[in-house]
Amino acid sequence: MQRSTPDAKRGPIWALYTRLTAELAHLGRPVRILECIGQRAAESRQRAKLAEVEINRSASNGRRHITTWRPIHGWSDARVWREIADSGLPYHPAYDWGNRRLSCVFCVLGCVSDLVNGARHMPELAAAYAEQEIAVQADFKHGLSMAEIIRRAAELDAEHGPAARPPAGTALAGYVGKSAAALYDLAA
Repeated sequence: MQRSTPDAKRGPIWALYTRLTAELAHLGRPVRILECIGQRAAESRQRAKLAEVEINRSASNGRRHITTWRPIHGWSDARVWREIADSGLPYHPAYDWGNRRLSCVFCVLGCVSDLVNGARHMPELAAAYAEQEIAVQADFKHGLSMAEIIRRAAELDAEHGPAARPPAGTALAGYVGKSAAALYDLAA
């Protein structure tokens, strides 16, 4: 049985909670754990509904009390990019390629432009997904087939040429300016 993405992410974290709870059982009281998550309200309507601090009731039990803290919940995209620039932190090159979010290259929850971008950069994988789509007789994403994603990618390639690697710092430049982003291009 295939696990869902949230379960695949939560499983290892919950295993850690269980281990920490066992290691600290000698305290004789419920273990208090603070989980810090980088979810932001600007990422989706669903995430906008989340509280900055809340009790994680599904992970808490009689032996452990889990509090969730989303320290950047109220941050805008611009603030995130300013922080990256100010700290010199590296970021994934998919953003320079034009992705709005970083996920699996063909995540069914991804926006159409990110999926098309993925098909432009990984055409063989897109073709394999299209073959599976035919085999299971279902669209990749409700109302959007992988064949359509590939068609849109081919359209962009025909109009603009094959996707070429943009300079490192391209995504950053859109938020903090070219001079601040130039340092990323030199580091690449």
